[in-house]
Amino acid sequence: MPLSPIPIPDSITQLPIPGQTEQLIDTAYERIEAFMLSDQEVIENFVNCDFHLIAQSIEWIFENHLLAGNRFCEWGCGFGVAAMLAAARGMESVGIEIESVLVEQCEDLAELVDNAAEFYCGSFVPRDVPGLTDLAAEMKHVDVQEGDIYDEIGLSINDFDLFFAFPWPGEHEFFEAIFEACAADGALLLTYRGREGTHLLRKVG
Repeated sequence: MPLSPIPIPDSITQLPIPGQTEQLIDTAYERIEAFMLSDQEVIENFVNCDFHLIAQSIEWIFENHLLAGNRFCEWGCGFGVAAMLAAARGMESVGIEIESVLVEQCEDLAELVDNAAEFYCGSFVPRDVPGLTDLAAEMKHVDVQEGDIYDEIGLSINDFDLFFAFPWPGEHEFFEAIFEACAADGALLLTYRGREGTHLLRKVG
């Protein structure tokens, strides 16, 4: 089986969160709330997740030595908080977001909290992969007509070791299909599933 689940215990919610990370999360929530209350045009597919749980999940991955390398990529990153949490943990971290106004928010927040994560405006779906364009056509807010964002990043999708995504209900298979088709063997896909918490998969050869 090319994708192997790795159970994440409920006890991760007991993992301590460093003060600097807590400050990042608090600042992110404040900026998101201000953005949502502003006169900005509503972005229908923007919903923030439980950043404390994401931080604890990343920490648990580190504590259990599950990473094959040190590169992190957040797909559909919104405000880029997961990418910043990974960067705060020492990972070489990028976020990809299709909405330019959100990329601006990512960059402003990263500068405010002095975080090294980098952000790119475009589609996280890689080009010229058989079947993915057809899958993407069934998803809302997914664009595969522009150039390949990984060229701009300067890395291939299989150069990343840990991916994070917050799929809408029913879209998990789409994210997993991209991960299975393009990620390197040994890479991890962490997803947030609302009340179900976080879910972790490893691609195996």
